[in-house]
Amino acid sequence: MGIEVHVHEVLKPLEKIQVACDNTGIIMLSVLGVLTLGVCFFGYRIYKLAFPVFGFLVGFGLQAAVGSAWVQQQDNQDHGITVKIIVVVCAILWGTLFLMLARRYYEVIQKVLGFLVGVCLGVAITILAVSLAEKPLEENLAQYAGWERFAAVTLGVPIALLTGYVCRNFVKYLIMLLTAVVGAAGLWKCGTSLIDCPQVHSDLGPGLLENPVFNWSIFIGLSLVGLLAQFLWQPKSTGAKSSATVSPRGEP
Repeated sequence: MGIEVHVHEVLKPLEKIQVACDNTGIIMLSVLGVLTLGVCFFGYRIYKLAFPVFGFLVGFGLQAAVGSAWVQQQDNQDHGITVKIIVVVCAILWGTLFLMLARRYYEVIQKVLGFLVGVCLGVAITILAVSLAEKPLEENLAQYAGWERFAAVTLGVPIALLTGYVCRNFVKYLIMLLTAVVGAAGLWKCGTSLIDCPQVHSDLGPGLLENPVFNWSIFIGLSLVGLLAQFLWQPKSTGAKSSATVSPRGEP
């Protein structure tokens, strides 16, 4: 019951979303349902297609942040307009550069992100382990003041490096899992909201929709199917060709 209550609290904001049951609201819910279905089944493909755009936004934002400090130093209004134009042009160039780098080195960036996620996971595991062992070992190691910090650093660095290496390809599957769960949750909300509308004729009674077993079965089932679909339909890696072409030998 404890886990069910916590999960219910996490999903509670979705239940508070109210959409008018008029023609516009029904069309909006239908469109959102199709979009969330696409996220559930093709979330990683969408992420991979949108990643260069994210790279553009990062490059544009960095240069814009640097240029904003220069713009604020201009006292002359005419010079300020010129500086703003220069900053915008440079920001677009930086964004284009980051976009090209994101497309060219996508696989490398994903491995770096996976390694960083693994390092953070290793640090969290070490801190949790030391915290859990601190009270049971407090009496035996009371004379060794500061042992928990020494243990955290001594164990944390190799554990973080190990988990970083293991999770270097973890980002792809994490994105698949998150998009499958988020897409399934959005699709479940859109579906239940449509069924609740009086204009939509459905054989599902209100009692069935209020049944937690039915709702959790739909949600978990959609998440698993979406995750499996993304895993089976994941895009091929754009690496080197598997076999090199061999030119025919010429006759002497």
